[in-house]
Amino acid sequence: MENQRVRSNITNYDVLRAVKAEIKDSEARITRQIYTVAILSVAIIIFVLMMIITSQTPTTRDYAADAMKRSFETERAVKMIDEAAGTHFLEQAKSNQ
Repeated sequence: MENQRVRSNITNYDVLRAVKAEIKDSEARITRQIYTVAILSVAIIIFVLMMIITSQTPTTRDYAADAMKRSFETERAVKMIDEAAGTHFLEQAKSNQ
């Protein structure tokens, strides 16, 4: 209650005003706390996702490297079989494209 003169008798109206002011202040504090918790929750979720993605990057890279290695080995094996059989399917397929 701002700039009120002091009275010796307090009425129900004065008590009601004090309670309303306290409720308003309490709502403001709760709202600030809710916003703070919401922002911190989003930040923590983003942090955890970043940690998971960062920790999985080397594994993904290893999988990709292994897949490329197997692809090259398969292509080399197909080329060797094609040359050994004398069919030259790979050269025919390239010329048809």
